[in-house]
Amino acid sequence: MELKNAKSFASALAATVLLTLLAAAVPFAGMLFLPLAPQPALAFGLTHGIPLTALLLAVATGLIVFAAGADVGAAYVLIALMVLVLLYAFSRRSSIEAAVGTAAVAMLAGLAVCLTLTFGSASEAFHGLQLFLQENLKATLDLYAGSGFSAETVDRIRQQSPQIVATIVAVLPSIAFGSFVTLILINIFFLLRRFPEQRDSIAGAADFREWRAPEWLVWPFLAGGFTLVVPGLDLGRTIALNFLLATSVVYFFHGLSIIAYYFHHKRVPRLLRGFIYLAIFFEQILTIAVVALGLFDLWGDFRRLKKKNLNPNPAA
Repeated sequence: MELKNAKSFASALAATVLLTLLAAAVPFAGMLFLPLAPQPALAFGLTHGIPLTALLLAVATGLIVFAAGADVGAAYVLIALMVLVLLYAFSRRSSIEAAVGTAAVAMLAGLAVCLTLTFGSASEAFHGLQLFLQENLKATLDLYAGSGFSAETVDRIRQQSPQIVATIVAVLPSIAFGSFVTLILINIFFLLRRFPEQRDSIAGAADFREWRAPEWLVWPFLAGGFTLVVPGLDLGRTIALNFLLATSVVYFFHGLSIIAYYFHHKRVPRLLRGFIYLAIFFEQILTIAVVALGLFDLWGDFRRLKKKNLNPNPAA
């Protein structure tokens, strides 16, 4: 390895390990470092290629396991998997939906393998996650009870806690998928800011504000919704609910791209944009509205992109 490459390797390795350890060590605020943890390896990979990046990720994983334990190391393995899949997709100039979708599915499969290896089987993993969530919910309710919350409300939630936990565990695959997609998109956003000259290979599209979800995605979405109302399909209903939520994540980002498109063309002030984005992420009704906006854009074509594609010459 040349001296220049060795320096880049060492700096990327140090930044990777430091960001990951900070994300694991600092409660709550450490989550701010998590989206940044893949950045050093992704930036290194864009410059030095996949083989050297794979070596960097392997060394980083070993150091993280040594410093923080196997649990944090296993979590970083998912990030390392994301980095390698994205770099491969970038090298093939894949579309943004193919790159993000493949990386998210790979991380989801890696998570399933890690949980199975940790607990011994899928059923034991399911049971272990239930116990973990029950303990955390109990601790949260005890905290609320001691903070002056209504005793009646806390008792009502406590009585419903088994159903709440069962529902959360049932939809964990779609929750994890949505979290992975968000993490991947944040990292792609940062890469585009750092490497604008590589936009074509990173994004596979000229403008995210004109991105649309694949048209065929409406069929899994509709099938999931239809299966939910069919009686006597308990397992099928759980699978359908996960498909419905996972596709809703894609339509959510489709809706966000429409909003960003009009923010840009109407020159909405950045401060106002920030407030609206925060409201969308934290207000459930607005979140559902954005999903619906993305879904109905299939028929409404709110940005007139189909007309633009049919008539690409502005003078025509």
